[in-house]
Amino acid sequence: MEFRPTTPEDLRTILGWVGNDRDMVLWSGPTFTWPLTLDQLLTYAGNPQRTYWSAIDGDSHTLMGHASLLIDEDAGLMRIGFIIVDPGLRGRGAGRSLVDGVVRRGFETSTIPVMTLGVIARNRPAIQLYESLGFTSTGTASHIPYRDEEWEVITMTRPAAGPERVPAD
Repeated sequence: MEFRPTTPEDLRTILGWVGNDRDMVLWSGPTFTWPLTLDQLLTYAGNPQRTYWSAIDGDSHTLMGHASLLIDEDAGLMRIGFIIVDPGLRGRGAGRSLVDGVVRRGFETSTIPVMTLGVIARNRPAIQLYESLGFTSTGTASHIPYRDEEWEVITMTRPAAGPERVPAD
């Protein structure tokens, strides 16, 4: 897996990965509205406070996943977010390599000793992945609306000195 800055073409591909409003909310929380559009993704990717990473297959050069990283040294905040993997690659290690790679890049470029993320509590596969990479739950951060329900959002943190890092694919 190789990393490069996200392009508008990557965002077009990601748009195709989000097939319904439930998947959209699991991925992005309340950031976007359904139906998701390319304009929403382009606006999202225009935030200068974040770095947007695309994970690329080193052989085929196809997009495997995406994540963003917010680093605010003044506020002491480093947050990974908007983690999404090609649906055809889920459960095959791509998510682990993606998150591990972005976490590594964050700690290599920042003096902030802790990274955070938010995850929908019902997204057990994501929580298990983050736990395997050294993130721990710090409790409920908020609740977000989804249709006629309220979904719990958990904050997870990981110190710079986390578990042994898994080499990226």
